[in-house]
Amino acid sequence: MLTVLRRRNFALLWFGQLISTIGDLVLIVALPFYVYQLSGSVLQTGLMFIVETLPRIFFGSLAGVFVDRWNRRLTMIVSDTARAAILLLLFFVHAKEMLWLVYVVACVQTIVGLFFNPAYYAITPSLVDEEQLTAANSLEAFSDAITRFIGPPLGGILFGLLGLASVVALDSASFLFSALMILCIVLPRPVATEAEKVETEAPTGSLWTKVWREWLDGLRAVREDRVVTSIFATMGAFMLAQGIINVVLLVFVKVVLKGDASTYGWLITTQGIGTLLGSLVATRVSKLLHPAYLLFICLGIGGTLFLLFFNFPSFLLGLLLIPIIGVAAIIALVTIQTLLQKVVTDKYRGRVFGAYGTTVALAMLLGMLIASSTGDWLGATLLLDGAGGLILLGSLIALIMLRNHKVSVQQA
Repeated sequence: MLTVLRRRNFALLWFGQLISTIGDLVLIVALPFYVYQLSGSVLQTGLMFIVETLPRIFFGSLAGVFVDRWNRRLTMIVSDTARAAILLLLFFVHAKEMLWLVYVVACVQTIVGLFFNPAYYAITPSLVDEEQLTAANSLEAFSDAITRFIGPPLGGILFGLLGLASVVALDSASFLFSALMILCIVLPRPVATEAEKVETEAPTGSLWTKVWREWLDGLRAVREDRVVTSIFATMGAFMLAQGIINVVLLVFVKVVLKGDASTYGWLITTQGIGTLLGSLVATRVSKLLHPAYLLFICLGIGGTLFLLFFNFPSFLLGLLLIPIIGVAAIIALVTIQTLLQKVVTDKYRGRVFGAYGTTVALAMLLGMLIASSTGDWLGATLLLDGAGGLILLGSLIALIMLRNHKVSVQQA
């Protein structure tokens, strides 16, 4: 897995994202606490998460259109730089009356970030060889797991000792560092095909007409490719379950396990350990099985072990099973990400990954709404059983829709 870091351009991108993600997690821990500290309101604290989620649903797919139109390297640099500047507005939030500025910053930050992620995933196949894609995605998952052990504790310490300003400054600086790393990436100039030249030069209406047409082309690319459709359906079921789990797991720990915040924290930590281990083995495991069977097994293991834990509740059992679930989940996610990068042509990658982000956000939001609106009368265990069933459904979708498909790499 680490051999992919020998590719200079990818190493620059990866290291920049490692530092940037640490900065994000530092702020993610401190900012909600600061909002609650000023407002004393759970509603106002939760509103911040809502304004971060809604732009992903309404604009994520559209952002992918512009990612495919623009220079992706430059798009990421501008996105990082803009987010570094926008964050500085939080320096002015010192009283409850200024909390509206937190919501504005959270919303704008999310919108600007919508251009970064599709560009990141779309450009990765240009930075590594085809056979290194799984290793590159595994390394990304590895860095994500590592940062979850570093960022939250660091955020808590900085906020407690130096206040919100120190956290904001660190996150802003991390975006600038990422932008600098991407600036150092050197990419060969792409050679346009004759068809692309004609398409570029053809006067086919206003900019927004072209954007609309290209957005529809992106949706058509999702709908008409069986692999892509399968991935969207599988992830839709999985993230719907994840949304339910995010809301109800805390209730399950408190009511069913009779635990407290430390109990919940230990379970989340063990999941992080599983994610870390999964990222280390994903590359090797991916060589052993066809993606359909790998997804079926990993999601099947995840769903089954969740059901076992929820119906035979025990803290010790959770500590044993949740790391295994983490391993299975990260292998499945790396497999899905690699499949998308391989089967989608470079021309459409921004739009497909933009639509993918929207699908993930929408499914998760729907899951959270279902859990929030029905949790009091359905109960935690029944809802979590439903989440486990959805994960098993995702495993079946992957098996049925992908098992007879020969995955091939399309050339841009």
